[in-house]
Amino acid sequence: MNTLVNKLITTGVTVGGGLIGTKIVDFGWRKVTGHDAPKDLDDTENNMWEAIAFATIAAGIAALIRVVSQRGAHEAIERMQARSARKQLAGRAEV
Repeated sequence: MNTLVNKLITTGVTVGGGLIGTKIVDFGWRKVTGHDAPKDLDDTENNMWEAIAFATIAAGIAALIRVVSQRGAHEAIERMQARSARKQLAGRAEV
């Protein structure tokens, strides 16, 4: 398979995972703290320690999602390449 296609698949999966991860972190933060996640740095209602805690949690989850999604994408690409190679070998054997 083309390396450009591989890169596009990996990028798409990573971006999708990041979007899903953001939703999960926001939802979890709201459930645990009872209010929305601190997003606006200029908002004086946001406690500095709360913002630091949120940033730390969000960064950790984002890194975890990135690693897992990239590994999953690479495994899927390898399976597709192996399947394609088997089909090509089967096609040559029939000739």
